[in-house]
Amino acid sequence: MPLIIVSADDFKQGDEISQKVAGTLGYRYLGRDLLHYVATENQVSEEELARALDEAPGLLTRRARRQRLLGLIEAACLNVLLDDNVVCFGLAAHMYVRAVSHALKVRIINEPEQRAEELAKAEGLSVDKARKQVLRQTKEERRWSEEAYNLDQTDASLYDMVISLGTLELDKAVEIISDTVGYRKFQPMTYSRKLMQDKALAANVRRELMGQFPEIRVEANDGTVVVFIQSLKKDQRKKQELVRQIAGGLPGVRHVEVHIIRDLVGQAAQSSR
Repeated sequence: MPLIIVSADDFKQGDEISQKVAGTLGYRYLGRDLLHYVATENQVSEEELARALDEAPGLLTRRARRQRLLGLIEAACLNVLLDDNVVCFGLAAHMYVRAVSHALKVRIINEPEQRAEELAKAEGLSVDKARKQVLRQTKEERRWSEEAYNLDQTDASLYDMVISLGTLELDKAVEIISDTVGYRKFQPMTYSRKLMQDKALAANVRRELMGQFPEIRVEANDGTVVVFIQSLKKDQRKKQELVRQIAGGLPGVRHVEVHIIRDLVGQAAQSSR
């Protein structure tokens, strides 16, 4: 059965819609509760994981830490999504399952003026101040996704469906998503399942290596793992051997290739990982 990946410009609405869709279809709901598991397994702060999903780093020195936290979340999320029949929200999964055809990717939006009015009412702000806050939130959301994944998550082309709550009731959005996922295009195929397995394996390898290699890119194909790292020439062989030793011992890995590149950040910008 398919996966449903939901992104929303209003967290509360996106969470409510996602849970209702999961209940309607009898799917598992995967949300921010996953962060408790990730925090426990990796001895990191659950609050820090949440900030990594919501905030762009204020200082360049924090970038590597934020990318490691996102890598931990990505690996844990993909391992769950291997099972299908899941509605996922709030974990940035729409960024790393973009090419998976059996994942229905949905963006929930609200009209800026409506968001401002609701925010003003909820927080006791003037509508004018609420409008400015909504604008800041939109800019921050765009900056976060561009810095984390080199993508603008407000771009409609990243999704299979964009639903505006400015013209639809919330329950109607639930109905539309629940009906659409039954479309033949979103049924799992051999190729899409393989792609998901490759993505999960790459994420698991990257998770294990990021502590020692903060700037790293990993690709996987049928158990063959290709790792791209940066290194000075004098340390190249030592680092390649360390990567092979760590990655080669992980479940599902049959062969490891290690490539040294000089501009990993530039290379990563051209890759969807």
